Amino acid sequence: MTFDGFFTRALVKELADQLIGGRISKIYQPFEQELQLVIRNHRTNYRLNSSIHPTYYHLGLTDERPSNPTHAPMFCMLMRKHLENAIVLDIRQIDNDRIVQFIVSGLDELGDQQNYHLYFELMGRHSNILLVNPAKNTIIDCIKHVSPSLNSYRGLQPGAEYVQPPKNPQQTNVFALTDLDSWANEHHQLLADGLASRIIEGLGRLGASEIEYLMNHEKMTASEAINQLMAATTNAQPTIFKQKNDKLSFYYYPVKHLEAEQINYPSLSTLLTAFFQQKIHLDRIRQLSGDLIQRIEHVIERNQIKIAKLAEDRKVAQAADTYRIKGELLKAYAYQIEKGQTAVTLDNYYDNNQPLLVELDPRLSAIDNSQKYFKKYTKYRDSLKYIDHQIQLAEAENEYLETVLVQIHQADLEDIEDIKEELTNEGYVAQRKQNIKKRSKSTSKPRRYRSDDGVMIYVGRNNHQNDELSLKKASKNHWWLHAKNIPGSHVIIESDQPSDETITLAGELAAYYSKFSDSASVPVDLLQVKHLRKPNGAKPGYVIYEGQRTIYVTPDEQKLRTYQIDN
Repeated sequence: MTFDGFFTRALVKELADQLIGGRISKIYQPFEQELQLVIRNHRTNYRLNSSIHPTYYHLGLTDERPSNPTHAPMFCMLMRKHLENAIVLDIRQIDNDRIVQFIVSGLDELGDQQNYHLYFELMGRHSNILLVNPAKNTIIDCIKHVSPSLNSYRGLQPGAEYVQPPKNPQQTNVFALTDLDSWANEHHQLLADGLASRIIEGLGRLGASEIEYLMNHEKMTASEAINQLMAATTNAQPTIFKQKNDKLSFYYYPVKHLEAEQINYPSLSTLLTAFFQQKIHLDRIRQLSGDLIQRIEHVIERNQIKIAKLAEDRKVAQAADTYRIKGELLKAYAYQIEKGQTAVTLDNYYDNNQPLLVELDPRLSAIDNSQKYFKKYTKYRDSLKYIDHQIQLAEAENEYLETVLVQIHQADLEDIEDIKEELTNEGYVAQRKQNIKKRSKSTSKPRRYRSDDGVMIYVGRNNHQNDELSLKKASKNHWWLHAKNIPGSHVIIESDQPSDETITLAGELAAYYSKFSDSASVPVDLLQVKHLRKPNGAKPGYVIYEGQRTIYVTPDEQKLRTYQIDN
Protein backbone atom coordinates (compact mmCIF):
# COMPACT_ATOMS: atom_id res chain seq x y z
CA MET A 1 0.00 0.00 0.00
CA THR A 2 1.44 3.38 -1.01
CA PHE A 3 -0.65 5.33 1.52
CA ASP A 4 2.34 5.74 3.84
CA GLY A 5 3.45 8.35 6.37
CA PHE A 6 5.03 10.57 3.71
CA PHE A 7 1.82 10.51 1.66
CA THR A 8 -0.12 11.28 4.87
CA ARG A 9 2.11 14.28 5.59
CA ALA A 10 1.44 15.71 2.12
CA LEU A 11 -2.29 15.01 2.51
CA VAL A 12 -2.45 16.74 5.91
CA LYS A 13 -0.94 19.89 4.39
CA GLU A 14 -3.51 19.81 1.57
CA LEU A 15 -6.43 19.31 3.97
CA ALA A 16 -5.16 21.95 6.39
CA ASP A 17 -5.04 24.58 3.61
CA GLN A 18 -8.68 23.91 2.78
CA LEU A 19 -10.36 22.96 6.05
CA ILE A 20 -8.77 24.78 9.02
CA GLY A 21 -11.20 27.41 10.25
CA GLY A 22 -14.16 25.63 8.67
CA ARG A 23 -17.38 24.63 10.40
CA ILE A 24 -18.60 21.02 10.44
CA SER A 25 -22.15 21.41 9.13
CA LYS A 26 -23.22 17.80 8.52
CA ILE A 27 -22.04 14.32 9.46
CA TYR A 28 -22.97 11.07 7.70
CA GLN A 29 -22.07 7.40 8.01
CA PRO A 30 -23.27 6.02 4.66
CA PHE A 31 -21.54 2.67 5.19
CA GLU A 32 -20.35 0.68 8.15
CA GLN A 33 -16.68 1.47 7.51
CA GLU A 34 -17.02 5.05 6.25
CA LEU A 35 -17.61 8.49 7.74
CA GLN A 36 -18.29 11.74 5.89
CA LEU A 37 -18.01 15.27 7.29
CA VAL A 38 -19.34 18.26 5.37
CA ILE A 39 -17.13 21.22 6.33
CA ARG A 40 -18.10 24.75 5.29
CA ASN A 41 -15.06 26.96 4.69
CA HIS A 42 -14.09 29.73 2.24
CA ARG A 43 -17.76 29.87 1.13
CA THR A 44 -17.44 26.29 -0.10
CA ASN A 45 -18.79 22.98 1.20
CA TYR A 46 -15.98 20.42 1.42
CA ARG A 47 -16.99 16.78 1.85
CA LEU A 48 -14.33 14.88 3.81
CA ASN A 49 -14.60 11.14 3.29
CA SER A 50 -12.77 8.61 5.47
CA SER A 51 -12.69 4.84 5.15
CA ILE A 52 -11.28 2.21 7.52
CA HIS A 53 -11.52 -0.58 4.95
CA PRO A 54 -8.62 -2.99 5.72
CA THR A 55 -7.33 -2.68 2.13
CA TYR A 56 -8.73 0.59 0.79
CA TYR A 57 -8.34 2.75 3.92
CA HIS A 58 -7.96 6.42 3.07
CA LEU A 59 -8.89 9.99 3.92
CA GLY A 60 -9.63 12.79 1.47
CA LEU A 61 -12.10 15.17 -0.08
CA THR A 62 -14.78 13.84 -2.41
CA ASP A 63 -17.78 14.99 -4.46
CA GLU A 64 -19.59 11.68 -4.00
CA ARG A 65 -22.87 11.70 -2.11
CA PRO A 66 -24.07 8.13 -1.50
CA SER A 67 -27.53 7.56 -0.07
CA ASN A 68 -27.54 7.09 3.70
CA PRO A 69 -29.38 4.68 6.01
CA THR A 70 -32.82 5.99 7.01
CA HIS A 71 -31.66 5.64 10.64
CA ALA A 72 -28.12 6.85 11.34
CA PRO A 73 -25.79 4.40 13.16
CA MET A 74 -25.04 5.08 16.84
CA PHE A 75 -21.49 6.30 16.10
CA CYS A 76 -22.82 8.79 13.57
CA MET A 77 -25.45 10.04 16.04
CA LEU A 78 -22.79 10.56 18.71
CA MET A 79 -20.54 12.39 16.27
CA ARG A 80 -23.42 14.69 15.36
CA LYS A 81 -24.11 15.36 19.02
CA HIS A 82 -20.55 16.54 19.71
CA LEU A 83 -19.24 17.83 16.39
CA GLU A 84 -22.10 19.38 14.41
CA ASN A 85 -21.34 23.11 14.08
CA ALA A 86 -17.89 22.53 15.58
CA ILE A 87 -14.96 24.54 14.21
CA VAL A 88 -11.82 22.86 12.83
CA LEU A 89 -8.98 24.51 14.79
CA ASP A 90 -6.07 22.47 13.45
CA ILE A 91 -5.15 19.36 11.45
CA ARG A 92 -1.96 17.51 12.38
CA GLN A 93 -0.07 14.35 11.62
CA ILE A 94 1.12 12.33 14.60
CA ASP A 95 4.91 12.12 14.15
CA ASN A 96 5.32 10.70 10.61
CA ASP A 97 2.74 7.97 11.05
CA ARG A 98 -0.52 7.33 9.20
CA ILE A 99 -2.49 9.03 11.97
CA VAL A 100 -4.29 12.32 11.31
CA GLN A 101 -5.55 14.40 14.23
CA PHE A 102 -8.33 16.99 13.83
CA ILE A 103 -8.55 19.42 16.72
CA VAL A 104 -12.09 20.79 16.81
CA SER A 105 -14.07 23.03 19.09
CA GLY A 106 -17.65 21.92 19.78
CA LEU A 107 -20.20 21.58 22.56
CA ASP A 108 -20.25 19.00 25.35
CA GLU A 109 -23.31 17.36 26.95
CA LEU A 110 -24.03 20.52 28.99
CA GLY A 111 -23.78 22.82 26.00
CA ASP A 112 -20.42 24.26 27.06
CA GLN A 113 -17.61 24.88 24.60
CA GLN A 114 -15.28 21.89 24.51
CA ASN A 115 -12.25 20.87 22.45
CA TYR A 116 -12.20 17.42 20.91
CA HIS A 117 -9.57 15.37 19.14
CA LEU A 118 -10.80 13.39 16.16
CA TYR A 119 -8.27 10.74 15.12
CA PHE A 120 -8.15 9.00 11.75
CA GLU A 121 -5.85 6.00 12.15
CA LEU A 122 -5.15 4.73 8.62
CA MET A 123 -3.32 1.49 9.35
CA GLY A 124 -4.69 -1.40 7.27
CA ARG A 125 -6.83 -3.83 9.23
CA HIS A 126 -6.12 -1.81 12.38
CA SER A 127 -7.65 1.36 10.89
CA ASN A 128 -10.10 3.26 13.07
CA ILE A 129 -11.81 6.60 13.65
CA LEU A 130 -11.91 7.83 17.24
CA LEU A 131 -13.38 10.82 19.05
CA VAL A 132 -11.32 11.64 22.15
CA ASN A 133 -11.81 13.97 25.12
CA PRO A 134 -8.33 15.54 25.38
CA ALA A 135 -8.93 16.88 28.91
CA LYS A 136 -9.34 13.35 30.26
CA ASN A 137 -7.58 11.56 27.36
CA THR A 138 -10.50 9.14 27.17
CA ILE A 139 -12.26 7.71 24.14
CA ILE A 140 -15.78 9.08 23.71
CA ASP A 141 -16.47 6.54 20.96
CA CYS A 142 -14.84 4.91 17.94
CA ILE A 143 -16.24 3.51 14.72
CA LYS A 144 -14.75 0.06 15.45
CA HIS A 145 -14.60 -1.26 19.02
CA VAL A 146 -11.75 -3.52 20.12
CA SER A 147 -11.89 -5.03 23.62
CA PRO A 148 -8.74 -5.39 25.78
CA SER A 149 -9.08 -9.17 25.47
CA LEU A 150 -8.43 -8.84 21.73
CA ASN A 151 -5.70 -6.21 22.03
CA SER A 152 -3.64 -6.31 25.20
CA TYR A 153 -1.74 -3.13 24.24
CA ARG A 154 -4.82 -0.91 24.08
CA GLY A 155 -8.57 -1.31 24.24
CA LEU A 156 -10.64 0.76 21.84
CA GLN A 157 -14.06 1.37 23.36
CA PRO A 158 -15.98 4.21 25.01
CA GLY A 159 -14.47 5.30 28.33
CA ALA A 160 -11.08 3.69 27.74
CA GLU A 161 -7.89 5.70 27.93
CA TYR A 162 -6.70 6.70 24.47
CA VAL A 163 -3.32 5.16 23.74
CA GLN A 164 -1.69 5.72 20.38
CA PRO A 165 -0.66 2.70 18.30
CA PRO A 166 2.72 1.22 19.26
CA LYS A 167 5.88 2.58 17.66
CA ASN A 168 8.67 0.59 16.09
CA PRO A 169 11.75 1.47 18.17
CA GLN A 170 14.01 0.73 15.19
CA GLN A 171 12.39 3.47 13.10
CA THR A 172 13.26 7.17 13.16
CA ASN A 173 11.11 10.18 12.26
CA VAL A 174 13.48 11.90 9.82
CA PHE A 175 11.43 15.12 9.97
CA ALA A 176 12.40 15.46 13.64
CA LEU A 177 16.13 14.97 13.12
CA THR A 178 18.47 17.90 13.74
CA ASP A 179 21.38 16.27 11.92
CA LEU A 180 20.01 14.27 8.97
CA ASP A 181 23.43 13.99 7.29
CA SER A 182 25.04 12.14 10.19
CA TRP A 183 22.07 9.81 10.61
CA ALA A 184 21.93 9.07 6.87
CA ASN A 185 25.69 8.35 6.72
CA GLU A 186 25.35 5.98 9.65
CA HIS A 187 22.64 3.98 7.84
CA HIS A 188 24.03 4.43 4.33
CA GLN A 189 24.14 0.73 3.43
CA LEU A 190 20.57 -0.06 4.45
CA LEU A 191 19.32 2.97 2.52
CA ALA A 192 21.31 2.02 -0.60
CA ASP A 193 19.99 -1.55 -0.40
CA GLY A 194 16.35 -0.43 -0.57
CA LEU A 195 15.68 -1.17 3.10
CA ALA A 196 14.88 2.39 4.15
CA SER A 197 11.37 1.42 5.28
CA ARG A 198 12.94 -0.59 8.11
CA ILE A 199 14.52 2.44 9.70
CA ILE A 200 12.47 5.47 8.53
CA GLU A 201 9.15 5.94 10.25
CA GLY A 202 6.17 6.10 7.90
CA LEU A 203 8.09 5.21 4.73
CA GLY A 204 6.53 2.59 2.48
CA ARG A 205 8.23 0.25 0.04
CA LEU A 206 7.68 2.59 -2.89
CA GLY A 207 9.51 5.39 -1.09
CA ALA A 208 12.29 3.03 0.02
CA SER A 209 12.81 1.88 -3.58
CA GLU A 210 12.95 5.50 -4.71
CA ILE A 211 15.70 6.33 -2.19
CA GLU A 212 17.65 3.30 -3.41
CA TYR A 213 17.24 4.44 -7.03
CA LEU A 214 18.29 8.04 -6.31
CA MET A 215 21.39 6.85 -4.48
CA ASN A 216 22.49 4.17 -6.93
CA HIS A 217 21.39 5.63 -10.27
CA GLU A 218 21.16 9.38 -9.70
CA LYS A 219 24.32 9.27 -7.53
CA MET A 220 22.75 11.28 -4.72
CA THR A 221 23.97 11.03 -1.16
CA ALA A 222 21.66 9.31 1.31
CA SER A 223 20.63 12.61 2.90
CA GLU A 224 19.98 14.22 -0.51
CA ALA A 225 17.72 11.34 -1.53
CA ILE A 226 15.77 11.51 1.74
CA ASN A 227 15.57 15.29 1.52
CA GLN A 228 14.05 15.04 -1.95
CA LEU A 229 11.17 12.91 -0.66
CA MET A 230 10.77 15.14 2.42
CA ALA A 231 10.64 18.33 0.37
CA ALA A 232 8.03 16.87 -1.98
CA THR A 233 5.54 16.51 0.91
CA THR A 234 5.16 20.31 0.95
CA ASN A 235 4.76 20.54 -2.82
CA ALA A 236 3.01 17.31 -3.78
CA GLN A 237 2.71 16.11 -7.36
CA PRO A 238 0.01 13.42 -7.06
CA THR A 239 0.66 10.61 -9.53
CA ILE A 240 -0.87 7.24 -10.42
CA PHE A 241 1.51 4.74 -12.00
CA LYS A 242 0.22 2.19 -14.52
CA GLN A 243 2.77 -0.53 -15.16
CA LYS A 244 2.96 -2.84 -18.18
CA ASN A 245 1.15 -5.64 -16.32
CA ASP A 246 -1.70 -3.13 -15.64
CA LYS A 247 -0.75 -3.00 -11.96
CA LEU A 248 -1.66 0.37 -10.47
CA SER A 249 0.02 2.26 -7.65
CA PHE A 250 0.08 5.88 -6.52
CA TYR A 251 2.22 8.33 -4.58
CA TYR A 252 2.38 12.00 -3.69
CA TYR A 253 5.59 12.28 -5.72
CA PRO A 254 6.39 11.10 -9.30
CA VAL A 255 8.98 8.47 -8.42
CA LYS A 256 11.63 7.76 -11.05
CA HIS A 257 12.39 4.09 -10.44
CA LEU A 258 9.08 2.74 -11.80
CA GLU A 259 8.86 1.98 -15.51
CA ALA A 260 5.23 2.96 -15.83
CA GLU A 261 2.80 5.33 -17.47
CA GLN A 262 2.31 8.30 -15.15
CA ILE A 263 -1.07 9.99 -14.72
CA ASN A 264 -0.96 13.29 -12.84
CA TYR A 265 -3.74 14.73 -10.67
CA PRO A 266 -4.39 18.25 -9.37
CA SER A 267 -4.73 17.11 -5.76
CA LEU A 268 -4.18 14.11 -3.53
CA SER A 269 -7.93 13.88 -2.92
CA THR A 270 -8.73 13.62 -6.63
CA LEU A 271 -5.98 11.01 -6.97
CA LEU A 272 -7.49 8.90 -4.18
CA THR A 273 -10.96 9.21 -5.69
CA ALA A 274 -9.68 8.06 -9.08
CA PHE A 275 -7.65 5.19 -7.62
CA PHE A 276 -10.21 3.80 -5.20
CA GLN A 277 -13.46 4.66 -6.99
CA GLN A 278 -14.01 1.33 -8.71
CA LYS A 279 -12.56 -0.78 -5.89
CA ILE A 280 -14.63 0.95 -3.21
CA HIS A 281 -17.72 0.89 -5.42
CA LEU A 282 -17.53 -2.90 -5.73
CA ASP A 283 -16.93 -3.26 -2.00
CA ARG A 284 -19.97 -1.09 -1.23
CA ILE A 285 -22.08 -3.14 -3.61
CA ARG A 286 -20.97 -6.28 -1.73
CA GLN A 287 -21.84 -4.65 1.60
CA LEU A 288 -25.31 -3.64 0.44
CA SER A 289 -26.10 -6.84 -1.43
CA GLY A 290 -25.05 -8.91 1.59
CA ASP A 291 -25.47 -12.61 0.83
CA LEU A 292 -27.70 -12.00 -2.21
CA ILE A 293 -25.05 -13.18 -4.67
CA GLN A 294 -24.29 -16.31 -2.65
CA ARG A 295 -28.00 -17.07 -2.28
CA ILE A 296 -28.68 -16.64 -6.00
CA GLU A 297 -25.67 -18.75 -6.98
CA HIS A 298 -26.89 -21.48 -4.59
CA VAL A 299 -30.30 -21.59 -6.31
CA ILE A 300 -28.65 -21.68 -9.74
CA GLU A 301 -26.38 -24.55 -8.69
CA ARG A 302 -29.35 -26.43 -7.20
CA ASN A 303 -31.26 -26.02 -10.46
CA GLN A 304 -28.28 -27.23 -12.49
CA ILE A 305 -28.15 -30.42 -10.41
CA LYS A 306 -31.92 -30.81 -10.82
CA ILE A 307 -31.69 -30.37 -14.61
CA ALA A 308 -28.92 -33.00 -14.82
CA LYS A 309 -31.01 -35.52 -12.85
CA LEU A 310 -34.11 -34.77 -14.92
CA ALA A 311 -32.07 -35.32 -18.09
CA GLU A 312 -31.17 -38.80 -16.84
CA ASP A 313 -34.83 -39.50 -16.06
CA ARG A 314 -35.73 -38.26 -19.51
CA LYS A 315 -33.51 -40.87 -21.15
CA VAL A 316 -35.49 -43.55 -19.33
CA ALA A 317 -38.83 -41.93 -20.11
CA GLN A 318 -37.97 -41.72 -23.81
CA ALA A 319 -38.52 -45.50 -23.94
CA ALA A 320 -42.26 -44.78 -23.69
CA ASP A 321 -42.80 -45.24 -27.44
CA THR A 322 -41.03 -48.60 -27.33
CA TYR A 323 -43.47 -49.80 -24.64
CA ARG A 324 -46.43 -48.70 -26.80
CA ILE A 325 -45.09 -50.56 -29.84
CA LYS A 326 -44.49 -53.76 -27.82
CA GLY A 327 -48.03 -53.55 -26.47
CA GLU A 328 -49.46 -53.15 -29.98
CA LEU A 329 -47.44 -56.08 -31.32
CA LEU A 330 -48.48 -58.36 -28.44
CA LYS A 331 -52.10 -57.47 -29.04
CA ALA A 332 -51.79 -58.14 -32.78
CA TYR A 333 -49.91 -61.46 -32.43
CA ALA A 334 -51.64 -62.70 -29.27
CA TYR A 335 -52.98 -65.79 -31.02
CA GLN A 336 -49.40 -66.98 -31.68
CA ILE A 337 -48.17 -66.59 -28.08
CA GLU A 338 -48.64 -69.15 -25.36
CA LYS A 339 -48.81 -68.38 -21.67
CA GLY A 340 -45.58 -69.23 -19.81
CA GLN A 341 -43.16 -67.80 -22.35
CA THR A 342 -40.52 -65.36 -21.00
CA ALA A 343 -39.90 -63.64 -24.33
CA VAL A 344 -40.96 -63.67 -27.95
CA THR A 345 -39.55 -62.25 -31.19
CA LEU A 346 -42.14 -60.49 -33.36
CA ASP A 347 -42.09 -58.73 -36.72
CA ASN A 348 -42.27 -55.02 -36.03
CA TYR A 349 -44.59 -53.63 -38.72
CA TYR A 350 -43.71 -50.13 -37.46
CA ASP A 351 -40.12 -50.72 -38.65
CA ASN A 352 -40.29 -52.62 -41.96
CA ASN A 353 -41.04 -55.89 -40.14
CA GLN A 354 -37.65 -55.92 -38.42
CA PRO A 355 -37.58 -58.58 -35.66
CA LEU A 356 -38.17 -57.11 -32.15
CA LEU A 357 -37.57 -59.02 -28.94
CA VAL A 358 -40.44 -58.55 -26.47
CA GLU A 359 -39.94 -59.62 -22.84
CA LEU A 360 -42.93 -61.35 -21.21
CA ASP A 361 -44.17 -62.11 -17.72
CA PRO A 362 -44.70 -65.89 -17.91
CA ARG A 363 -47.54 -65.69 -15.38
CA LEU A 364 -49.60 -63.48 -17.69
CA SER A 365 -51.35 -64.07 -21.00
CA ALA A 366 -50.32 -62.23 -24.15
CA ILE A 367 -53.21 -59.75 -23.76
CA ASP A 368 -52.37 -59.12 -20.10
CA ASN A 369 -48.70 -58.55 -21.04
CA SER A 370 -49.92 -56.17 -23.71
CA GLN A 371 -51.94 -54.21 -21.12
CA LYS A 372 -48.89 -54.10 -18.84
CA TYR A 373 -46.84 -52.48 -21.63
CA PHE A 374 -49.63 -49.95 -22.32
CA LYS A 375 -49.65 -48.96 -18.63
CA LYS A 376 -45.86 -48.44 -18.74
CA TYR A 377 -46.29 -46.38 -21.90
CA THR A 378 -48.92 -44.15 -20.27
CA LYS A 379 -46.78 -43.71 -17.14
CA TYR A 380 -43.61 -42.75 -19.02
CA ARG A 381 -45.48 -40.60 -21.57
CA ASP A 382 -46.95 -38.54 -18.74
CA SER A 383 -43.66 -38.41 -16.84
CA LEU A 384 -41.91 -37.19 -20.01
CA LYS A 385 -44.28 -34.22 -20.14
CA TYR A 386 -43.65 -33.55 -16.44
CA ILE A 387 -39.86 -33.84 -16.88
CA ASP A 388 -39.84 -31.46 -19.85
CA HIS A 389 -41.98 -28.99 -17.92
CA GLN A 390 -39.69 -29.13 -14.87
CA ILE A 391 -36.57 -28.70 -17.03
CA GLN A 392 -38.21 -25.70 -18.69
CA LEU A 393 -39.07 -24.15 -15.31
CA ALA A 394 -35.56 -24.70 -13.91
CA GLU A 395 -33.90 -23.27 -17.04
CA ALA A 396 -36.22 -20.24 -17.01
CA GLU A 397 -35.47 -19.62 -13.33
CA ASN A 398 -31.72 -19.84 -13.94
CA GLU A 399 -32.00 -17.47 -16.90
CA TYR A 400 -33.83 -14.99 -14.66
CA LEU A 401 -31.33 -15.32 -11.80
CA GLU A 402 -28.36 -15.03 -14.16
CA THR A 403 -29.83 -11.72 -15.32
CA VAL A 404 -30.16 -10.57 -11.70
CA LEU A 405 -26.50 -11.49 -11.04
CA VAL A 406 -25.42 -9.39 -14.04
CA GLN A 407 -27.50 -6.49 -12.71
CA ILE A 408 -25.95 -6.76 -9.22
CA HIS A 409 -22.41 -6.80 -10.60
CA GLN A 410 -23.15 -3.77 -12.81
CA ALA A 411 -25.36 -1.96 -10.28
CA ASP A 412 -24.93 1.51 -8.93
CA LEU A 413 -25.48 1.92 -5.20
CA GLU A 414 -29.05 3.12 -5.61
CA ASP A 415 -29.95 0.02 -7.65
CA ILE A 416 -29.34 -2.57 -4.93
CA GLU A 417 -32.45 -1.74 -2.89
CA ASP A 418 -34.63 -2.05 -6.01
CA ILE A 419 -33.08 -5.44 -6.83
CA LYS A 420 -33.59 -6.60 -3.22
CA GLU A 421 -37.24 -5.53 -3.40
CA GLU A 422 -37.69 -7.43 -6.66
CA LEU A 423 -36.16 -10.59 -5.18
CA THR A 424 -38.35 -10.19 -2.09
CA ASN A 425 -41.47 -9.98 -4.27
CA GLU A 426 -40.33 -13.09 -6.16
CA GLY A 427 -39.82 -15.01 -2.92
CA TYR A 428 -36.03 -15.32 -3.03
CA VAL A 429 -35.44 -12.99 -0.07
CA ALA A 430 -37.40 -13.05 3.18
CA GLN A 431 -39.51 -10.00 3.95
CA ARG A 432 -37.45 -7.63 6.07
CA LYS A 433 -38.52 -6.90 9.61
CA GLN A 434 -39.34 -3.32 10.45
CA ASN A 435 -36.50 -3.00 12.94
CA ILE A 436 -33.82 -3.78 10.37
CA LYS A 437 -32.04 -0.63 9.16
CA LYS A 438 -32.96 0.47 5.66
CA ARG A 439 -31.28 2.90 3.36
CA SER A 440 -33.05 6.01 2.20
CA LYS A 441 -35.24 5.40 -0.84
CA SER A 442 -33.53 6.29 -4.08
CA THR A 443 -35.25 7.35 -7.28
CA SER A 444 -33.61 4.89 -9.61
CA LYS A 445 -34.24 5.59 -13.28
CA PRO A 446 -33.03 3.86 -16.46
CA ARG A 447 -29.53 4.75 -17.60
CA ARG A 448 -29.66 7.40 -20.32
CA TYR A 449 -27.46 7.85 -23.37
CA ARG A 450 -27.64 10.23 -26.33
CA SER A 451 -26.30 9.23 -29.74
CA ASP A 452 -24.40 11.57 -32.05
CA ASP A 453 -27.61 12.41 -33.93
CA GLY A 454 -29.40 13.35 -30.69
CA VAL A 455 -31.52 10.21 -30.23
CA MET A 456 -32.11 9.08 -26.63
CA ILE A 457 -31.25 5.50 -25.66
CA TYR A 458 -32.45 3.97 -22.36
CA VAL A 459 -31.01 0.96 -20.51
CA GLY A 460 -32.93 -0.83 -17.73
CA ARG A 461 -31.16 -1.22 -14.37
CA ASN A 462 -33.26 -4.12 -13.05
CA ASN A 463 -35.99 -6.47 -14.27
CA HIS A 464 -38.96 -4.43 -13.06
CA GLN A 465 -37.42 -1.44 -14.80
CA ASN A 466 -36.89 -3.57 -17.94
CA ASP A 467 -40.62 -4.41 -17.99
CA GLU A 468 -41.63 -0.81 -17.34
CA LEU A 469 -39.26 0.51 -19.99
CA SER A 470 -40.06 -1.98 -22.76
CA LEU A 471 -43.76 -2.73 -22.23
CA LYS A 472 -45.19 0.51 -20.82
CA LYS A 473 -43.07 3.56 -21.55
CA ALA A 474 -41.65 2.76 -24.99
CA SER A 475 -43.74 3.56 -28.06
CA LYS A 476 -44.73 0.60 -30.24
CA ASN A 477 -42.53 1.90 -33.07
CA HIS A 478 -39.44 2.41 -30.91
CA TRP A 479 -36.66 -0.15 -31.22
CA TRP A 480 -35.77 -2.75 -28.61
CA LEU A 481 -32.40 -4.51 -28.21
CA HIS A 482 -31.11 -7.32 -26.04
CA ALA A 483 -28.05 -9.55 -26.10
CA LYS A 484 -29.10 -12.71 -27.95
CA ASN A 485 -29.77 -15.63 -25.57
CA ILE A 486 -27.59 -13.93 -22.96
CA PRO A 487 -28.68 -12.51 -19.56
CA GLY A 488 -28.69 -8.73 -19.77
CA SER A 489 -30.63 -5.47 -19.78
CA HIS A 490 -33.35 -4.21 -22.10
CA VAL A 491 -32.29 -1.30 -24.32
CA ILE A 492 -34.75 1.08 -25.99
CA ILE A 493 -33.97 3.46 -28.88
CA GLU A 494 -36.40 6.38 -28.67
CA SER A 495 -36.88 6.58 -32.44
CA ASP A 496 -38.86 4.77 -35.12
CA GLN A 497 -36.14 5.27 -37.75
CA PRO A 498 -32.75 5.24 -35.97
CA SER A 499 -29.56 5.66 -37.96
CA ASP A 500 -27.09 2.80 -38.33
CA GLU A 501 -24.74 4.63 -35.95
CA THR A 502 -27.45 4.86 -33.28
CA ILE A 503 -28.33 1.19 -33.72
CA THR A 504 -24.66 0.25 -33.33
CA LEU A 505 -24.36 2.35 -30.17
CA ALA A 506 -27.51 0.80 -28.70
CA GLY A 507 -26.24 -2.66 -29.62
CA GLU A 508 -22.95 -1.98 -27.83
CA LEU A 509 -24.91 -0.87 -24.76
CA ALA A 510 -26.99 -4.08 -24.85
CA ALA A 511 -23.77 -6.10 -25.08
CA TYR A 512 -22.01 -4.11 -22.34
CA TYR A 513 -24.91 -4.48 -19.91
CA SER A 514 -24.99 -8.24 -20.37
CA LYS A 515 -23.13 -11.25 -19.05
CA PHE A 516 -20.74 -11.02 -22.01
CA SER A 517 -19.70 -7.39 -21.40
CA ASP A 518 -16.01 -8.25 -21.81
CA SER A 519 -16.46 -10.29 -24.99
CA ALA A 520 -15.89 -9.42 -28.63
CA SER A 521 -18.51 -9.81 -31.37
CA VAL A 522 -21.52 -10.17 -29.06
CA PRO A 523 -24.80 -11.04 -30.89
CA VAL A 524 -27.62 -8.58 -30.16
CA ASP A 525 -31.25 -8.98 -31.24
CA LEU A 526 -33.03 -5.91 -32.64
CA LEU A 527 -36.74 -5.38 -33.36
CA GLN A 528 -39.55 -2.89 -32.82
CA VAL A 529 -41.33 -2.87 -29.47
CA LYS A 530 -44.65 -3.88 -31.04
CA HIS A 531 -43.25 -7.36 -31.62
CA LEU A 532 -42.58 -7.98 -27.91
CA ARG A 533 -44.91 -10.10 -25.81
CA LYS A 534 -44.82 -11.08 -22.14
CA PRO A 535 -46.33 -14.52 -21.35
CA ASN A 536 -48.79 -14.74 -18.48
CA GLY A 537 -47.02 -15.50 -15.20
CA ALA A 538 -43.55 -14.87 -16.63
CA LYS A 539 -40.87 -13.55 -14.31
CA PRO A 540 -39.92 -9.84 -14.38
CA GLY A 541 -37.86 -8.88 -17.43
CA TYR A 542 -38.87 -11.96 -19.47
CA VAL A 543 -40.36 -11.36 -22.92
CA ILE A 544 -40.75 -13.38 -26.10
CA TYR A 545 -40.54 -12.08 -29.66
CA GLU A 546 -40.11 -13.01 -33.29
CA GLY A 547 -39.03 -11.29 -36.50
CA GLN A 548 -35.82 -9.96 -34.96
CA ARG A 549 -32.62 -8.97 -36.73
CA THR A 550 -29.27 -9.88 -35.14
CA ILE A 551 -26.24 -7.60 -35.21
CA TYR A 552 -22.75 -8.27 -33.84
CA VAL A 553 -20.96 -5.65 -31.76
CA THR A 554 -17.94 -5.26 -29.49
CA PRO A 555 -18.63 -3.05 -26.43
CA ASP A 556 -16.07 -0.40 -25.48
CA GLU A 557 -16.57 0.97 -21.97
CA GLN A 558 -14.55 4.15 -22.52
CA LYS A 559 -16.49 4.96 -25.69
CA LEU A 560 -19.88 4.32 -24.09
CA ARG A 561 -19.11 6.65 -21.18
CA THR A 562 -18.82 9.59 -23.56
CA TYR A 563 -22.47 9.14 -24.58
CA GLN A 564 -23.93 8.78 -21.08
CA ILE A 565 -26.14 11.45 -19.54
CA ASP A 566 -26.15 11.66 -15.76
CA ASN A 567 -29.56 10.84 -14.32
